[in-house]
Amino acid sequence: MKWSVIWDYREALWTGLALTLQITALSMIGALLLGTVLACLKQLPIYILNRLVVIYVEVIRNLPSVVKVFFLYFVVGLDAMPAAVIGLSLHQSSYICDVLDSGFRSIPREQSEAAWAGGLTRAQIFLFVLLPQVWGLVLPPLTSQFIEILKNSAAAMLLGVGELTFQTQNIDVETFRGFEAATAVTLLYLMQALAIVGAAKLIEARLRWH
Repeated sequence: MKWSVIWDYREALWTGLALTLQITALSMIGALLLGTVLACLKQLPIYILNRLVVIYVEVIRNLPSVVKVFFLYFVVGLDAMPAAVIGLSLHQSSYICDVLDSGFRSIPREQSEAAWAGGLTRAQIFLFVLLPQVWGLVLPPLTSQFIEILKNSAAAMLLGVGELTFQTQNIDVETFRGFEAATAVTLLYLMQALAIVGAAKLIEARLRWH
């Protein structure tokens, strides 16, 4: 073992970590926003709109994330970073839509009816009555989806983005110290996943306190 290689390539690992964090954060925001919109649209009493959302969810979640990233990069012609972020956002939005949909179904319909009778618009009902409760209910499974985004961020490597997994292979090629590099990067991924879980726990505790 030659663990000094980690120190020698510390700048490459920090660069990879920064790119992984950037891809993960942007994809989390995109997937959450799109998944929330889709879940809200699915609750509307419009049959065609409901079917379109179902079709989107079924198609997107049954295609590998790598296929979406490749399509956006090679077919649509996006740059590597936008292709990775948009592809991962689309991929995970279908799962987040399902998670939020289950949360909506757990809230009694009488709450929406009472808010509607009280003069709130449909948008206000979603924003101020339903979504705050839904996000609190589905936070644990939502956390799992965010961790999936972190793990799937390695797909950006296939487009030449120098994130953590890319740096691991680069260190292995240059030094033949793949075990040391993979161990260090595995720990970095684990730290990021634990940070997501910890942040979710803090948010959940704050929501319960309120």
